[in-house]
Amino acid sequence: MTTMTERREDTVYFEAALRPDTGASMFAESSASQSADLDELKPAPGLAVRTANALQAKGFTVRHIGTFSISGEGPRSLWESTFHTHVEVRQAELEGRPPDVTATAGAQVPYLAHVSSEPFTMPQDLEPFIERAYPQPPPRFFASPIPPRVSYHHLRVPDDIALLLRSHPVHDRGVTGRGVLVAMPDTGFYRHPFYDHHGYNYNATLAPDATRVQHDEHGHGTAEAANIFASARDVDFVGVKMGANATLAFKAAADLSPAVMTNSWGYHLPGLDTLPNFLRPLELAVIEAVRERGITVCFSAGNGHVAFPGMMPDVISVGGVFVDETQVNGDFRLEASDYASSFDSLIYAGRHVPDVCGLVGKAPRALYIMLPVEPGDEIDSSLAGPGYPAKDGTAPDDGWSVISGTSAASPQVAGVCALLMQAQPGLSPDQVKSILKASARDVSEGKSAMGQVAGDGYDGPTGAGLVNAEAAFRLARSARPRGRHTYPPGR
Repeated sequence: MTTMTERREDTVYFEAALRPDTGASMFAESSASQSADLDELKPAPGLAVRTANALQAKGFTVRHIGTFSISGEGPRSLWESTFHTHVEVRQAELEGRPPDVTATAGAQVPYLAHVSSEPFTMPQDLEPFIERAYPQPPPRFFASPIPPRVSYHHLRVPDDIALLLRSHPVHDRGVTGRGVLVAMPDTGFYRHPFYDHHGYNYNATLAPDATRVQHDEHGHGTAEAANIFASARDVDFVGVKMGANATLAFKAAADLSPAVMTNSWGYHLPGLDTLPNFLRPLELAVIEAVRERGITVCFSAGNGHVAFPGMMPDVISVGGVFVDETQVNGDFRLEASDYASSFDSLIYAGRHVPDVCGLVGKAPRALYIMLPVEPGDEIDSSLAGPGYPAKDGTAPDDGWSVISGTSAASPQVAGVCALLMQAQPGLSPDQVKSILKASARDVSEGKSAMGQVAGDGYDGPTGAGLVNAEAAFRLARSARPRGRHTYPPGR
């Protein structure tokens, strides 16, 4: 039987960009995010299906037909012979630790990438259909029903997260996220007893290129999903297990028509002032989800990374705030997390990251929130053992790990978004973002992973500050919806 590693070393997972009917290009120098009209980038009616048929006729497997691109895969030899090019095996690290932290290697996955010095030729019979095609690298993940006890300061789900984000008063008003669909593409979603013990509506499905829906070999998705329920305990949750192509997983999740999407992953793009072409299909998929489908989309800002899509103006970019045990004037002391990203995007002029923050631990490893994982998976085994802060003090097969990062912050904030959607159906994504920013708690101490220093009011490391569910709820009740309902269809 072929293993997943062997399959990744012999299979190209790609996005084929459909040729727009207008003659415009998604690869033009100006970003698609700066275009007010996506219609100019759409292909002619029927072109996507004809393109899929043409790719299948050549022997490729088509996994998804999207508005702007087709997700597919095929053997390495077929890719190289079709496009008269060569690809090579590279290794990617899944764990989203800060890029300047030297540590033992986390989970490594192989993938096939284009050799930059090699030519790439579009076949004549595909030229009318496909503008360009790119292999897709894997993204970084910015990462018993009763958890074990450890000796150092940490938070526990759901109660500690709900307390610090001030979700409890909203729950007490009967607003718990009920009836709001939240989707999350990630590494997988193991049916941990924690979710059944709390009676959460926790569901999992597969992206078209993923397998083994009941397992989460890495553990990231299973863990971070718990943060959503801490903020909004009655949401309808669906996790989409990601295969090799993150763009495909995002499109599959958007096709479920959720009200909210949360994404704890991305790509590190330091020093770039133009988006790499292989990410253009993902950029357009995100824009379509927000602007045309009315989905509120949250992305992690990164753990010292210059993260995309977390830098996109259309998304809610979520950074990190650390809350310690110290109380000042009857409240806990807040400070910017030195593990979380903050930066001004060079790709999207005028865009600062983050917008708002969730709860994130501190460097070097942000071991902060006790979260459920599949027993013995990558996270469970790699962090186990004594020696905090390098290790989390749990057993290697107990199904619990202490982690955080902006991977935890994004689903926390997504849960608060779900509360707002229940309180005021029809809020647009930009209204939700504005409400979160206007109601956030100011954070005036600490610095981010990039060294930006917090101060009074809106600042570099935390944006508007730590999300405040209670204040956001009060503000949302008075907002006037703009007519686009982002509730899922009634059951």
